[in-house]
Amino acid sequence: MEIIMEIVCQVYAGQKSRKTIDLILNTFLPGYEKLNLNYTYPRHDKNYIFKTEDEMIGYFIENPGLDQTFYWNKYHDNPDKIMVGANITDDDKLVISLTMDTTEDKKNMYFDQLKKVLQSDIGVITYVNPADYEDGEDFIVKYG
Repeated sequence: MEIIMEIVCQVYAGQKSRKTIDLILNTFLPGYEKLNLNYTYPRHDKNYIFKTEDEMIGYFIENPGLDQTFYWNKYHDNPDKIMVGANITDDDKLVISLTMDTTEDKKNMYFDQLKKVLQSDIGVITYVNPADYEDGEDFIVKYG
């Protein structure tokens, strides 16, 4: 079976939530690499470096109207090269992505599993580049 590079499965996850992000990470990428603590910064202080990954993600979850995308990877024991993305939108929604190198059959399996875990039928599959949308509401309109 042919391996297709950089398949991007994106699914609307509803309200932004650390619990949802953790559920996806633990389901699809257990043992993931932690984010670099200088991955991003608070909007009010570009020189601040978060002390933990939890603090960094918590900042974007707890403060309304911010947008930020996080990507997690795993470099060992990850045969389909899955990367998990969490896009927190400025309307306080969450879109989860799985980027992978895999077959057509496995792509469909991952997409269906992602929708099931998130309890959402709103999603899209693209190749190389993520789908284009402005915020959570726009994602629903375009891909719902």
